Amino acid sequence: MLSRPSKQLEGSAPLWGPGFDQHILGFAVSSLAHALNAFGNLNSAILFAATARACGPFDQTPGRKRPVSINALAASIGRPFETTRRHATALIEEGLIDRSPSGLSVTVEAIVEPRIAQFTDSCHDLLVQLVEDLTRSGFALPAPGGDITYDPRSGIGVALDLLLAAVESHGKREENFTRLALLLAIEWAHGRLADSRPDGASDPVIRTSTAARLLGLPYATTSRNIDALVDRGLLLRSGAGLRAAGAPLASAGRATFADRARQLIGRLAQCGFPMDHPGTAYIRGRMPPSDLG
Repeated sequence: MLSRPSKQLEGSAPLWGPGFDQHILGFAVSSLAHALNAFGNLNSAILFAATARACGPFDQTPGRKRPVSINALAASIGRPFETTRRHATALIEEGLIDRSPSGLSVTVEAIVEPRIAQFTDSCHDLLVQLVEDLTRSGFALPAPGGDITYDPRSGIGVALDLLLAAVESHGKREENFTRLALLLAIEWAHGRLADSRPDGASDPVIRTSTAARLLGLPYATTSRNIDALVDRGLLLRSGAGLRAAGAPLASAGRATFADRARQLIGRLAQCGFPMDHPGTAYIRGRMPPSDLG
């Protein structure tokens, strides 16, 4: 059973339930696809996002501008120290993060690098799209904060936090980021197609090719990782169709992610985001719909 919103978010009480879960899961899957496209692997992408959120420059709070240690990053993303160090070294060699005696940091120069800017802008616009879709679906959203002028950099920070929250909330289900992304993509696609069918007339068939297309992964890589998820009992296979197995960890992950998403939407409103007219906040524009075949 999903947890109820906390007291401070009672004004956003409608942001709760299966419909809300489906919307935020869609954000997570699309953001993970853009992360894969930008970095080639999710270990580097998640490490970069965690480093950016630990030390700026998307958050203007001075306390978050200090470099962060590899130990702290490894703990925050739930990865062994050596795995984190190896991917950090690769990002340093690419010039995407800096290493100093105090730790790791992301520079403004890295943020404006075209590939990284495309990734962060896409995460921001997926967040705008999420708010737009929640409004269209009849969810009540918090009012914008006072006379604050919205700065898209703050929105990028919230978007990266929401991406990290998806991975952290569901991480106990599967430690491998690629497999976790596939699990979430299949879960989202199944729910999306089920919702579009009258009276749930038939169980949607989500194929390996659908999951590969959603995340932009090679078919062979997708097939190999899906086989591992089936072997672990996290995915169920029926003929050519796949669906996520219901389990306590899945329900707990959804509840935790929903709680965090409500908090982050509240923070976005406090940043002056135009909740009444979210479409005015796009950096590059609304994303095309996902191809479910």
